[in-house]
Amino acid sequence: MKRFSEQLKKKSLTIRMTAAEKNDVRERLVSYMEYHPLPTQGKKIAKATTETAPYRFISIPTKFLRLGMGVSAVFVLVVLPTLAEQTVPGDILYPVKVRVTEEIRSSLNLSGYEKVAWETERLERRVAEARLLAKEGRLTPEVEADVLAAVQAHTSAAEGEIASLMVTDAEGASLAQMTFATRLDVQSALLRSGQGSASASSVTMAPTSALASALEQGQVVALGKGDNSPVSFERLMAQLELETTRVHELLDTVSKTATAQERTDVKRRLGDIEQKINDAAVVHAQQPEVAITSLRAAWRDTQKIISFMTDIDVRSSVTVESLVPVVLSYEERTVKLGQERDVLLNDVTRITYGLPEVTDADVREKITATLPEIERLIDGASTTNHETITAAEADIRTAAELITSILSLADFSAVPEEVPEIPDDETATSTEDEITDGAATSTASTTTSLEE
Repeated sequence: MKRFSEQLKKKSLTIRMTAAEKNDVRERLVSYMEYHPLPTQGKKIAKATTETAPYRFISIPTKFLRLGMGVSAVFVLVVLPTLAEQTVPGDILYPVKVRVTEEIRSSLNLSGYEKVAWETERLERRVAEARLLAKEGRLTPEVEADVLAAVQAHTSAAEGEIASLMVTDAEGASLAQMTFATRLDVQSALLRSGQGSASASSVTMAPTSALASALEQGQVVALGKGDNSPVSFERLMAQLELETTRVHELLDTVSKTATAQERTDVKRRLGDIEQKINDAAVVHAQQPEVAITSLRAAWRDTQKIISFMTDIDVRSSVTVESLVPVVLSYEERTVKLGQERDVLLNDVTRITYGLPEVTDADVREKITATLPEIERLIDGASTTNHETITAAEADIRTAAELITSILSLADFSAVPEEVPEIPDDETATSTEDEITDGAATSTASTTTSLEE
């Protein structure tokens, strides 16, 4: 056994590892040491490790990164534009509204009609902002100058789009021009209504007069271009059929927000528009120009009604009567004419009753010479038919103007509203006493004598 051990020892001394085997063992040991380091002990080693690290890595899960990016996108694309839509000139986010969101919307409009409609809407936005600032007392001359410049820019842009549209669709451009003029008219009426309100102070509302004047001038120019642009009877009839159908649909839509009176007024105006269309169809064969003029007026009235129903600011600020006056039927005109005659007859009675109290002889002479002419005009308007009612209305207006002139010459406020009837013989005697030879021959020029 001993000899075997000695032989094994001698034999082991003769065994050597090759260079490749040594390298392989060395790599295995180094690898094991790297993956199984000894635990660090002592404060010095820990401190040295901390000081030598230039930065540290923070691992954020991918799902949190995606969530953060989504929230940021929603804020930039949805929340920020929504907040900007409520701003007015002077607010921090107002540039986002006019230079970002509105410009993006402009780029999305492809057809000429859409571009004109959008520029018109932008103009209406600027006017609404000016009215809001004026109401709050924040419309300074500087701010109004900026608003006025923006309105003029939108007006020029709309006119440019209409001119471009004229090349491809002349009749459509004419309709767009009339619609644009109508919208300017509505916005001007809005500003004028604010200036005329009793609650509006002169300080807050006066600056909008310059803006209203600019809108009125633009409206006159646009209306002139629209009236001079070519459009056929057939195109007008077709477009009016579409627009009146739209009005009926809007009427159903706003039935819950509009008052009963507003719905009644809109239905009445819609009936007037349809009557104009029917009348134009009747006279088109004999008088085509008259028919087209009537349809143009119907188109403008339709656009005003659409603005009244779609813009809550318009509906709350102006009446539909101020935008589209009602067209009275013959029966309604007759009733109104009779009421006006009764009022004027009562005024004549009061003037005759109070005439002896007028101390100025010249004034009394002029009044006495004018009364027969007034009575003649009133009597001439007593019997009318479809052909003569227009002349009768003109006579009543003339008589009312003469009575207004008389009331400006003398004070009859002391005369009661209802006075006893004066006998004809007393009236005749009084008239003979007051009328001189010169005054009796000047009856035909009554209006001139009153002005003198």
